[in-house]
Amino acid sequence: MNAELNTLACAIEAIGKANFYERICNYLRECMPHDNVIAITYQGSSLPVVHHRCARGPNVFKHLETTYLTGAYVLDPIYQYHLRREKSGIFRLVDIAPDQFKRSHYHEWYYGLIGITDEISVVQTIGDDTTITISMGKDRSSAQMFTSLDERRIRRHEAVIMTLLKAHWASGADPLSRQPRGLTITDGLIAAMRDRHSLTLSRRQAEVALLILQGHSSVSIGLNLSISPQTVKVYRKQLYHKCNLSSQAELFALTMPILQQISMLPAGKQRSSMPRAG
Repeated sequence: MNAELNTLACAIEAIGKANFYERICNYLRECMPHDNVIAITYQGSSLPVVHHRCARGPNVFKHLETTYLTGAYVLDPIYQYHLRREKSGIFRLVDIAPDQFKRSHYHEWYYGLIGITDEISVVQTIGDDTTITISMGKDRSSAQMFTSLDERRIRRHEAVIMTLLKAHWASGADPLSRQPRGLTITDGLIAAMRDRHSLTLSRRQAEVALLILQGHSSVSIGLNLSISPQTVKVYRKQLYHKCNLSSQAELFALTMPILQQISMLPAGKQRSSMPRAG
């Protein structure tokens, strides 16, 4: 208890200072033991800003700059949650991820690569376009999952954690550039497929492609697009036929370079809008 209170006091003292995220992550570790932690702020369609990261075992963040920040983040459940502007809180990744996320090629390609086996995230939405996140993970170093006791322990501190994050943001210590909104991710995918591969996708086909890559089943895609699962299957079949694909892995290989290109476009060239997944 003394260690917990001491780290909380240090986090309070660091509000508005450069070492705030390191201090609050130290406090979170006392609240709930974990193998790794990363603090990221998302704002509109800007590139995510990484404030702090720490891995006590294998370096699960060694591909952060080369993979996640170069485009993979647009498929990530936390980023999608940010785009949907849903409520603040503490969430297990599986609770906010698409229904087939763990079977998606993105999960296999990125989460399998970095070795994270479980994740619980603090998500604090700010205004209409900003989200502060702190994700605590279990990885191969412990080969464990978070338990129900772990969740209860961290949730007991939720009000304090959220107050700390809001107070730090209100201090003005994290000024982030606000990008004017331009081309959507969906429109960017359509344009790039046309320009780079001479393939003409309809807007609905592009929306279905993005939702497939995020890890949504046909039923989930249908709910998000307000169409039937049978209609989703028609669009999927059209998409695969038009692009000469036979698997999600091939769709991922075709579109990932495009998503990386879109995510790196300068201000005014892209928007945060993607198919809204619920």
